[in-house]
Amino acid sequence: MGILNICMELSLKDDGALSESEWENNYQTVLKKFLTFLYSHPKIPFAFSFTGLQLEFLQAAHPEAMEIFSEITSRKQGEVLGGGFYTPIFPLLFPVDRSGQIEKMNATVRTCIGKKPRGMTLLKSIWEPALIITCQSCGIEYILLDSSLIPSEKNSFLPFITNMQGKTLKIIPLQNELKPISGRSANAWLEELLKKSQAGTLPFSTIVSMSFSLKEINDLLDSGFFEELNTLVAEKKLGDAQLNLPQLYLKSAREYSNAYIPSGMSETVSRWTKKRYASSNSNLFGRTFYDYLNVYPMVKQLYDRIMYMSMLISQTHGADKIRKKAAQEKLWEAESGFNFICSDTGLPAPAKKIQNAFRQLNEAEKFVRESKEFRESVTSYDYNADGLNEYVCQMEKYHAVITPRGGQIAELELVNSGSNYAANYSRIKQFDSAEDSYNRGIFVEHLFENKDSDDFLNFKPIKNDCFCNSNFSEVKFDGKRRELQLEAKALYSSLKVPVKLCKNYIITSNGFIVQYILKNESPFPVKGVFAVEMNFAKTDFSCKTGFSKQKEGQYGAEMIFRGSKQNIPTGTPFHAKNSAEQGGLSLLQITDNPEKTLLLFEPNEESGFLLNTINFNDRSNQESKVIDSSTLSVQFYWEIDMAPARAMEKTINLSIISQKKKSGF
Repeated sequence: MGILNICMELSLKDDGALSESEWENNYQTVLKKFLTFLYSHPKIPFAFSFTGLQLEFLQAAHPEAMEIFSEITSRKQGEVLGGGFYTPIFPLLFPVDRSGQIEKMNATVRTCIGKKPRGMTLLKSIWEPALIITCQSCGIEYILLDSSLIPSEKNSFLPFITNMQGKTLKIIPLQNELKPISGRSANAWLEELLKKSQAGTLPFSTIVSMSFSLKEINDLLDSGFFEELNTLVAEKKLGDAQLNLPQLYLKSAREYSNAYIPSGMSETVSRWTKKRYASSNSNLFGRTFYDYLNVYPMVKQLYDRIMYMSMLISQTHGADKIRKKAAQEKLWEAESGFNFICSDTGLPAPAKKIQNAFRQLNEAEKFVRESKEFRESVTSYDYNADGLNEYVCQMEKYHAVITPRGGQIAELELVNSGSNYAANYSRIKQFDSAEDSYNRGIFVEHLFENKDSDDFLNFKPIKNDCFCNSNFSEVKFDGKRRELQLEAKALYSSLKVPVKLCKNYIITSNGFIVQYILKNESPFPVKGVFAVEMNFAKTDFSCKTGFSKQKEGQYGAEMIFRGSKQNIPTGTPFHAKNSAEQGGLSLLQITDNPEKTLLLFEPNEESGFLLNTINFNDRSNQESKVIDSSTLSVQFYWEIDMAPARAMEKTINLSIISQKKKSGF
């Protein structure tokens, strides 16, 4: 008769986003205690899953732990599983990065433990069938995968074998719903497992595998569960069951269930893929991480930048190999799954993590630039796979992406700074008490009626707003001259008056010159307000958020208004009104204090001006008032009065200046 093989795994991967001090605390309070238990109870086998950085930390800080792992592995009581060194989301990576991260992890496990892993785990079971080919090329024979990814008609107590293009991979389902509960006896848990698996009535051996967190292990240790389980093993009271390791079980397994396992991920992530920051439990089978990216724009933006850097590195041939390797290492760091999702909630990573990933990618690009002769360029292609061509600006001082959606700069990284100034949240009503209908990039336009001016001045959403959500069409693009002409048409006001906005970019080594031509294409006059909005995300999280004192925030601001220079508080709303008699703002300087970088704006005509720091609350808790990130939002605006078939022209020049010694006009 068949035997039920019970395989247990302790996964520390979900703790991979913690700091080294938190890892140290977890080691001292739980892992050390559990290793001591296993060492003195050799009949309790356990598999372990780490991130590469955790293994390196333990090797450096606690070599005694590595000795215990080596000992229990050599006596076939323990098994250390592999994966990607930086715990990436594998379906998002190019094949070369997938295999590179797995091989790096394999080498680390072999160095630390003394044995190369044959199996691996995936962060949140984020899977796609193409991984079969990668795993086989890296010597990985099996994967532990959440049982929710297995087709429901299959017997989940059997190992699966799946194939692609003639390559096969074994899959062991993780049935975490069958894990023991603290306070319940080990004997009762075993009886329930045997009842559900029907091990004694089958002619072949079956398997049930489950993954535990450190907290769950600690609770079971404290409740005496493992002591009782050890007694049952010693007294041979397991019945038709035995404790085993995945690798040992698969060596003797003779019965597999053939299955095609489509792309998917665990329920903890897939339930967030239907609506932004809203949990759903219906029809989650087959939801992929690409669905997740499409719901959360800031995470998708990071993915687009990773794909771009992967392409740049792969196209770097015959260059400095040391710098290319360093660039690839920084790319792998940025690919960490913890830069995309919070492992404890399944929601997107906080802005700090995302911005740190952008910084790592910028460092990778610096290595690529140094490894060969760099030439400035402006190219047009579908950068973010949305069906429309974006405009990628590779300049000496910065990397930028101009998108036709809103005609805005959707990505801006300075070479000497790193993070993405344009990676801004948009407000969501349940978190921020207001709802933005557009992406907060740089050079975003608004046209609205005078009756909506109060909402505009109070930073409230404007109901009848033109151009901020328009899809601009290309009129002319000249990569050599670095000129881009876009246009969008809209219906203005409740009268549906047709208006057209021509937006011309001149891309320079030091910034952008943006010319606007707003035309009234109707037989009626057009009166209202035309505004140009700039948004700068918080990129340095060592700075405080939401304070009025300039020295306490990341950004400082100075302006020349009506001929005189003055500082602007960046933590409180600020308004400077333009008037025909007295004038308005003629020059604005935004200072990134930590990076000592100036962003200098010069409109060709004096304008009205608004500035405010918009704080965005923690997205993981609707009731929380903890600030996750912030954006410095500035607006240049002009009152307009255009006769029929007439046009007006405005120009704004943005200069990027590095100031290592002093700043100011």
